[in-house]
This record gives sequence, structure tokens and C-alpha cells, in this order.
Amino acid sequence: MSIDERSEEVTSGGRQAVVRIGVMIFVGLAASSAYLTRHCIAVANTSIQADLSLSDEQMGWVLGAFSAGYFIFQIPGGWLGNRIGSRAAFPLISTLWSLFTLWTAASMSYASMLASRAVFGAAQAGLVPLSAKVINDWFPVNWRGVCSGVVGASMSIGGVITMGLTAELMLHYDWREVFRGYSLVGIVWAIAFYLFFRTLPEEHPWMRAARDDSPDRDIGSERGPTADDVKTESVAAELSSGEVFLHMIGSLTFWGINVQSFFRAAGYGLLVTWLPAFLEYRFGVSNDEAGKYTMYPLAGVILGSLSGGLLIDAILKLTGNKWISRSGVAFVSLGVCGVLMLAASQAAAATMFVVLMAAASYFSGLASPPAWAATMDVAGRYTSVVVGAMNMAGTVGAFMMPIVLGYMIGDIKETGGDWNLVIYFVAAIYLLGSACWLAVNPNDAPPGEAVGSLGTENSRQS
Repeated sequence: MSIDERSEEVTSGGRQAVVRIGVMIFVGLAASSAYLTRHCIAVANTSIQADLSLSDEQMGWVLGAFSAGYFIFQIPGGWLGNRIGSRAAFPLISTLWSLFTLWTAASMSYASMLASRAVFGAAQAGLVPLSAKVINDWFPVNWRGVCSGVVGASMSIGGVITMGLTAELMLHYDWREVFRGYSLVGIVWAIAFYLFFRTLPEEHPWMRAARDDSPDRDIGSERGPTADDVKTESVAAELSSGEVFLHMIGSLTFWGINVQSFFRAAGYGLLVTWLPAFLEYRFGVSNDEAGKYTMYPLAGVILGSLSGGLLIDAILKLTGNKWISRSGVAFVSLGVCGVLMLAASQAAAATMFVVLMAAASYFSGLASPPAWAATMDVAGRYTSVVVGAMNMAGTVGAFMMPIVLGYMIGDIKETGGDWNLVIYFVAAIYLLGSACWLAVNPNDAPPGEAVGSLGTENSRQS
């Protein structure tokens, strides 16, 4: 090979790396943009209630409406990407959720606000499946864990930034103006993404179409999956689907995983819906202080999630025991989270309350990686089905929590009750989530599935 050819290959490889990094940045920005428009309503909660004369009970339904739309349209969101390609589908849903944010900003009634948040949730339902599709299409198997981590971190970071930024902006602007400004972010992203991105790498002018550059190729692998491989796996799955379904329904592990997901998502719901308003009501802090205080528990969730992955891998390597690494860590983490929340309920000042809530949130985040790892351990090649069930169970919890809290907060305001009841309730939810892990056996695999083979391999790649 000549020097010129070698130089051209290096340049081509550099361009490919730049494009792939660019794709990952765009997907991460999509997640942050989504959470910007998703969670800003928590900070604006009391302002919206005052503006539209909404009761706490009504506001609870408004906050829960997002999860209803999100739950219903998860599968259609993934189908859209397969139907029209991720280059068209991703900008489409970003534009839709931005337009629905404008609808929220223009709402003048309870019914309009409720409908706008429901369709907003439906538009954002495609975020996760489309992000997964882009990662699957563009990145080698041994990169997908890192890419998935980037998306997850971008979501959480977007949530943290949203709380502080919204609180600051609302010192100078009406909540409607803030929402209108946020809607522009998704539209700008959609235009830029469409101009830069292509559905498949070989369609991009800077990417080679050569087989050895295919994202399906992994280290030590000579080829990606063929159509025959996919067909064979689909037939195998079809033939055993009834048996697998019966196994899951009759499995304590399956129920434990799903119920703990319900409780964890419900507990997290306090942070991203009612916590700013709770701080205003309970401690008398201002709206902007409440928003900024809420950043710290959300940051605790991020740190817990990141360190939890390292912890369970280290424990598994040290002990070789999946139950300790998965169920043991999650059981202790959610238990400590519940205890710290009970301690937070006794705080006399907002600062101490937030410190204890941030510590509790760290431990709640610590329980997230064990949930994903245990699910992949027991599901093997059925991971997508079982993870989907777990995610749907969590969405139900996320839907119900703001509604229940709305009624609880409304009752406390009317009767002059104890504000600590809210924290007692959330602490109990986390303690129940902890107890669920006693039913989870990471070695409980579907019939015919070799535990620790496909399940472990999937956990390394996801």
C-alpha cells in the first residue's frame, strides 16, 4: 500500500469516527431536549395552578397525563422508525413534542392542559425505541453499552439542567414564555439532525459501505447476523413463546422485577412532578429556590446510577454470585433509600431536607443497574420482551404517582394535615420496592435458556 493510499485510509477512518461521534452527540441532545420540555412543568407547577385556577387534584391528573400517552404509544413509536426510517421519524417526533409544548403554553383551561400533556407524552414515546434503533444501526456491538450509557446520562442531565434553568428563567419570564422558548430547542434539533444524519451508515457520504465497516461486526466476529440467522431465531422464539409466557407468569422473579419497577418509578415520580411544589408548601421557599433545590436529588440519582453499574460488576467479579450482585445490592439500596427519606421527613429546614433527599436519591439510583442486569440475566434472548414489560410496569407507577400525590397534597392543604405524610408515603413505596427483590432470583431463566450465556452477553452489550 502506497503512502497516499495509507493517508487516504486514515483520513477516511477519521471522518467515520467524527460522523459516529456526531450521531451519538445528536442522540444525547435529543434526550436532553426531551427532558427539558418534559420536566419543566414540575417547576412551573404552582404558577400554572394559579394561572388556570387548577386544584392540586387536577394538577395531579395533568402531571400524570404525560405517562398515559407515553405508555400507549411506546410500540407505535418504535414501529414508526422501522416504517419511515430514523432520519425522518426522529425529527418528526421532536417537532411534534415541540408543537405540543406550544399547545401547553397556549392552554387556557384544565381540559386543554390535560389533552396537550397526553399527546406530548405520546410524541415522546418514540424517544427510547428510536435512540435504540440509531445505536443498533450505527455502532458496533462492543460500543453499544457506552452509547446506551450516554443516552441515559443525557436524560438525567437534561432533567437536572431543566430544574435549575426553569427556576432561573421564571424569575424574569412568565411560564408560558419559558415553555415557548423550550419548544424551539426541539425544532432546531430536528432540522440539524435531518441535515446531518442518515438512517444507515452507508447512506452517509463520509461513511464507507464496505462490509468490514458494518456496525454489526464485533471484535473477533467475521460477519454480522444474516437474514437466515434472524429467521431461524424468530421461528425458535415463535415455537417457544407459549412456554416462555407461562414460565414468566408463574415466575416470582418476573413479578418481583416488574413490581419493583412500578415502585421505583413511582418513587422517582415525586422528584420530577411534585417535589418543587412540596418544597414551596412545606418550607415556604420561593419558586426559583424550589426548582434549584430539586436539582440535587436528581443529581443524586445520576451519581447512583453511574456508580451502581461499577458496583454490581465489581461484586460479581469478586464473589461470582449473581444474587448478591443484583438482588442483594438492590434490596439494600432501596431499603437505605427508604430509611433516609424517613430521616428527611424530620428535617426542620429545607437545606437539610434536600441533603437527605439527595442521599436517598443516590441509593435509589444505585438500584437501577441491578434491575437492568437481573432482567437480562433471566431473560436471555427474550430480553426485549421482559425489559418491555418492566418498562411498562414502571410507566404505570409514573402515571399513578402524581395523581395520588395531587389528592394527598390537596387534602393536607385543606385540612392542615402533616406534610410529612407525603414523605412517609414515598418512603414506604421504596421499602416495598426493596422487599420485591427478595423474590428475584437472577438465575431463574426461561425454559431452554442457558443462564449466564445469552443473558450475560446481553448485559455486556446493553
